[in-house]
Amino acid sequence: MDDMEDILAIPLPEERRRSEIMLARVLLLAVDHVVFGEPLGLETARDLVREIKHAYPELRREWNNL
Repeated sequence: MDDMEDILAIPLPEERRRSEIMLARVLLLAVDHVVFGEPLGLETARDLVREIKHAYPELRREWNNL
């Protein structure tokens, strides 16, 4: 059923808040790496992408266009 791909579960406000807090923590780690002259690293970049996708599932449809 192709219509099922159009259904998107939007997190509840509490879950969104937890996801945003986790995203902020990963962002802080990334900033620390850059400020101290260390390479960001592939794992940190993956963590950032994963947390963004988790916090904002609405972006999944347009992710390849960003």
